[in-house]
Amino acid sequence: MPNRWFAAVIGVLVPPLAFVYLSRWRWVLVYFLVMLAAGWADLTLAGRGAPSGLGLLVSAAAAVQAFIVARRVRFDGRRRWFNTWWGTLSLPLAFVLVVFTTRAFLFDLFRIPSSSMAPTLRPGGYAVMQRWGYGVYGAFGLTLHETEVTERTPPRRGELFVFRPPQMLGQLFVMRVIGLPGDHIQYENKQLVLNGEPLPTVFGNDGEQATEKLNEQRYSVRYSMTGGPGRRFDYVVPDGHFFVMGDNRDNSHDSRYLGMIPAKDMIGKIVLNW
Repeated sequence: MPNRWFAAVIGVLVPPLAFVYLSRWRWVLVYFLVMLAAGWADLTLAGRGAPSGLGLLVSAAAAVQAFIVARRVRFDGRRRWFNTWWGTLSLPLAFVLVVFTTRAFLFDLFRIPSSSMAPTLRPGGYAVMQRWGYGVYGAFGLTLHETEVTERTPPRRGELFVFRPPQMLGQLFVMRVIGLPGDHIQYENKQLVLNGEPLPTVFGNDGEQATEKLNEQRYSVRYSMTGGPGRRFDYVVPDGHFFVMGDNRDNSHDSRYLGMIPAKDMIGKIVLNW
């Protein structure tokens, strides 16, 4: 007979796992789907500043149900490894290891904190960054390994890239790569000029939003002012550095203020966002 209190505690922490312990596979699937729905709803509500807590209700319900179900379960000598306390606990540990390895070496997920990249990336949205190939490996604020800059895949113009601002240790920013080492970049009257060639830019009727093309990439940029600091510049990108800008051109703390970003601080490329 399974331990009722252990089942209840696991139900609070990881609801589907409690029913793996009890070999009730239908309820494993039910609580897995309910947890996904509740987690998504909580994130949505939190992003809008509304009260949330559906995940806690799901955990409480799972704990009560697991306690009740455990009283009726009989293994009849056919207990498997996942019906033991150590087998059950090994599953989330293995899951955590897989998640950490994936986020440290392959793809990392993070939330967009500001409007610097609007309208491309919305504040409160999410983005997936590819780490593999870009040389800086780690997760949850912990850096495990960094390869030599010469062995990394170099960023390309127009890519959305995550970097570590040299003046703000521990923080990650995402901007668009505009200039590579050696590029001459000029900016005036809402027009970027790269190595003497103006980037194709088409404005909408409001004069604030435009479509810009860099290499083969087209993307939207936003303007809100015509004067002030950062609205006119003329730079040459030094060797071993990159020039980055936010798509929200008049409200972005980018290379105009941070300076050129060293190649060693370029972390990874954005491959998916929503």
